[in-house]
Amino acid sequence: MSILIRGAEDFLSSARTLRTPLTPDPEAFLKEREAASTFRTDEVPLGSLANWHLGDRISHSSGRFFAIEGLCVRTNFGPTPQWYQPIIVQPEIGILGILVKRIGGVHHFLMQAKMEPGNSALVQYCATVQATPSNYQRVHGGRSTPYLDYFLDPGARVVVFDQLLSEHSSWYLYKRNRNMIVEVPEHEEVPVVDDFTWLTLGQLRGLLARGDRVNMNARTVLSSIAYTTPDPSAGGGPEPGEFHGEIVRSHRSGAADDALASAMTWLIDQKATFSLDVRRIDLSRMPGWVCDERGVRHHEGRYFRIVGLSVGATSREVGTWAQPMLQPNPGNVVCFVCRRHRGTLMFLVQAMAQPGATDRVELAATVQLTPGSYRGPRDLPPLAEVLDCDRSWVMVDAVQSEDGGRFRHADTRHLVVRVPDDQVIEAPANYRWMTLGLLNRLMRLGYYVNVEARSLMACLL
Repeated sequence: MSILIRGAEDFLSSARTLRTPLTPDPEAFLKEREAASTFRTDEVPLGSLANWHLGDRISHSSGRFFAIEGLCVRTNFGPTPQWYQPIIVQPEIGILGILVKRIGGVHHFLMQAKMEPGNSALVQYCATVQATPSNYQRVHGGRSTPYLDYFLDPGARVVVFDQLLSEHSSWYLYKRNRNMIVEVPEHEEVPVVDDFTWLTLGQLRGLLARGDRVNMNARTVLSSIAYTTPDPSAGGGPEPGEFHGEIVRSHRSGAADDALASAMTWLIDQKATFSLDVRRIDLSRMPGWVCDERGVRHHEGRYFRIVGLSVGATSREVGTWAQPMLQPNPGNVVCFVCRRHRGTLMFLVQAMAQPGATDRVELAATVQLTPGSYRGPRDLPPLAEVLDCDRSWVMVDAVQSEDGGRFRHADTRHLVVRVPDDQVIEAPANYRWMTLGLLNRLMRLGYYVNVEARSLMACLL
């Protein structure tokens, strides 16, 4: 559960701090760490992967890490009542943790420049700790995980955030990770090892705006941060009408108990409305899918493939390994539509059922789609036309990678579109306007906001 909401004004101050002597140039640090190691990623036949068994399911010889199984899905959500697909089964609960410390009066976040084999930009900033039990218990026989004890045993340190949150529920079955932010006291020394550095939220904000520099696992943790407007007498606050100032005010609004209770009741209604029957089956029993030594793929080339990957990385706990990867068709998009209502910026979210969701339905962004999954324009989800809006409405537009440890070249365009205040938006009953403050509070309660929406929230730092 969420332990403590604190330091909001400190986090806002960090978000405004664009430079720090600890890491004068975050881009240069990434390039330096990339140049310090050698990397290799080669697609290989699925049947050639050492220590992986290809049969009714794809699994590792240790019985750990993850497996890939078939799924039969029946639902009354969306235009397709039944379908079959492969899905990643990873019951382990990993730790995604970021250390934060006040340095020189400003909160800094300890980030790692880490290579993930599936990332289009191989080396990106990730959380201080990003590891499953199979990793940190060293099933792979590799090096230990730095800084792990700060999260397994925080002791007297302040736990700012601690919650189990879902992962990509279209590609994972019931996957959860423990998202944590732990604050280290100013007087406590934290040794900084190779590939790690301290960044402010302002620096992370700049990296997120450019895209492909902060990985998904870091974004989901960063999305937990809430902000409040500092004392106006302190100066330096956002100017009225400025988009980032409106973001801050949206964080401060709509999180009252009555708004939270109303939103939860509405979401429970949505969960009662939509049915979702999920059955695990053998890979060979999925109509429309081909599973052989080459890989797993849809017979029409739609959706995604399961491919084999051979990896080498001198900076990782293990120097070489092989694994299956899920590679989606290109063109993923996630988009928030927002507009001002009674002086407050509101975001249009939807209650979305996904086959791998732990609690059936979670809140998603206004538009969440993979073009390769649709046969034509008539198949597209509601409000997809907003993707072709006037460019002057676009407040955020950056391509971000998904989990590069399991997904290969899974790049998603992140958009935030601000429509004019008088623009009429016709949305189905499973859509609702919410403030960022309300979304953040719902997220702190667990399985209410999906990872794609959380990633987009992080881009609004």
